[in-house]
Amino acid sequence: MDNQSKVARLRAQIEREHKAMCWARDGLAIGTAQHRFITRRQSRIDAHYAALKQAVGEQRSTEIVLQIYNDGEPLQRTGQL
Repeated sequence: MDNQSKVARLRAQIEREHKAMCWARDGLAIGTAQHRFITRRQSRIDAHYAALKQAVGEQRSTEIVLQIYNDGEPLQRTGQL
């Protein structure tokens, strides 16, 4: 697998995990089950981020993840702090 396709695959995986975290946060699940689900998603993002760092370096991988977080679902619900 070439480096460009590996980066694209990792980016897509991070995007899916981030979206799942947002859905869990806004969904009907509450309490411990919701927390565990979100924690697992974040752990997967951490693993994908580590692989991304190996492929493109720390600075570029951080830029990619920040872009996903900034372009994706908002991390806070509208109207709540």
